[in-house]
Amino acid sequence: MNATQRGAIGCLGLILFLVACAAITFGVLPSLNTAVAIPVIMVPGEPYDPTLPAESFRWTNTLTATVTASIFVLLFAFFAWRSSHGWKREVPSRFQSWVELLGGFIYDFSKGMAGARARWVFPLVATIFVFLLATNWMKLLPGIESVGVMHCAEEGLSGYPAVRAGGAFQLYVDRPLYAGETATHESYEACKSFFHHGDVHAPEQAALTEAADRLFDEEAELRATLEEEGVDAATIDAEVNTLRLEVTESVYHEATLALSADQLREGAFPYIFIVTPFYRGASTDLNLTIGLALISVFAIQFFGVKAQGLNYFQKFVNLRALGNAGKKPLGVIDFGVGLIEIISEIGKIISLAFRLFGNMFAGGILLIVMSFLVAAIVPMVFYGLEIIITTIQALVFAVLTLVFVSQAMEGHHGDEEHHEEHSDQHA
Repeated sequence: MNATQRGAIGCLGLILFLVACAAITFGVLPSLNTAVAIPVIMVPGEPYDPTLPAESFRWTNTLTATVTASIFVLLFAFFAWRSSHGWKREVPSRFQSWVELLGGFIYDFSKGMAGARARWVFPLVATIFVFLLATNWMKLLPGIESVGVMHCAEEGLSGYPAVRAGGAFQLYVDRPLYAGETATHESYEACKSFFHHGDVHAPEQAALTEAADRLFDEEAELRATLEEEGVDAATIDAEVNTLRLEVTESVYHEATLALSADQLREGAFPYIFIVTPFYRGASTDLNLTIGLALISVFAIQFFGVKAQGLNYFQKFVNLRALGNAGKKPLGVIDFGVGLIEIISEIGKIISLAFRLFGNMFAGGILLIVMSFLVAAIVPMVFYGLEIIITTIQALVFAVLTLVFVSQAMEGHHGDEEHHEEHSDQHA
């Protein structure tokens, strides 16, 4: 078999693979009424219940993810300490070896940047890296950002009808690439009224079947009549939708969605629902990334003062350069540059926070879009890429913190001061 033949077989296999993915996405899943629903994409973390009374504080899924990741990090540290017998075990176990390999890598890197002061910054850098690694990897676990609490969609959000699945509910999505219906204030209130306190009185199946049969006959008759009259397709669809809504309201009373005959038979609820995931990637919430950036920038100032004393603040307000302006007029420029450094330091907060947030949020949307377009198999490729990206982003944030701290601990004005003292001695 020559190279051309092998290439043809490989190409055929790829085509069959893509056809199988398309068949699952556009055929199998919609026929089971479980086509992929596009989730609500929001920048802030999503509260589990939008009706909670505390407007100033709502427990969100990103906060749950942050707490969970913190617990994982603490458990990781505890089991590492326990496995090493308090870091006194001379012959390390396999787990201890992995931990020491990770710790040694971070410490050596810190020593290469900060020199002898690496022992100061190593705990901070290692903690940031391990914590971000936990939060970033956790969002790739099965069920994260896909399994959660289903509730009525608030005004402006897009959602789907729902059906009972045993003792629970699930979204009813019978069309591929269906982005749902946009909720209004009226639809939200109608949904809340129907599902008041979780007490759901759904119509009997016999009533739903009767309504579905009636709708099937009346819809076919209406379409035939309008087509004979030469009515355009858009008007026909509008008239059919009105008929569907009337029949749906005959069994649900406060319906806000016009259900088809098949949806009525399946027992779909004619209200707009969304799912708030139990967990969402913690680093996709700006609150976390800004909080970490503030910690990082505060640490930069702390270690700068620890290494240089109050002389560190000459970096921002260069009084020495201003005092020597008589001898060195260009020192006024150095004073102005120092004030610009203040803006640069504030800019680090924005840079660190939005770099991490942007990459993690974009990665999450990529996985959502690929699952929506091609529900089976293909998204696994992007999961593999996300493992690499999430690891790199955790490392980048930790390394940037290390670099900024190392720069802050360097003596920016030591040489000038020594030169001035040497000149005074000879004067």
